[in-house]
Amino acid sequence: MKTTRKKVLIADCHEEVLIVLERMLEDAGFDTTTAWTAKDALQLVDSQSFDLVLVNEYLPDAECEDLLKALRKRGAQMPLIVMQPSAPEITDFTVLQALGARDIVCKYAYGQIVEIVSECLAFDQKASLVVGAH
Repeated sequence: MKTTRKKVLIADCHEEVLIVLERMLEDAGFDTTTAWTAKDALQLVDSQSFDLVLVNEYLPDAECEDLLKALRKRGAQMPLIVMQPSAPEITDFTVLQALGARDIVCKYAYGQIVEIVSECLAFDQKASLVVGAH
């Protein structure tokens, strides 16, 4: 019996991060899709289903908080992981948690990100999002 690969959306404006995370997550058994901007990420979420979203703290057109709000407004239920340029610096995580953020991680800690994604999706078998027409 063939199992369906979990789908991960990676939203970051740094090509290196997108390339490395895409390769590592696919090697770990996930399907990945990448986006450079919040607008691109939202368009992808409107047209596809994802099991998890990795989002950079800042995108060229929005902060992650704005993207998380837009995802929740669309009814997104999948886990969200916020990436920062260095070790997690956010001291008040409650706002992001309220918007569905599960973790904050350094976006260059690639191995740790793969571990978090793997753990999260291993326990969350019904995390997939399906968004209806708007």
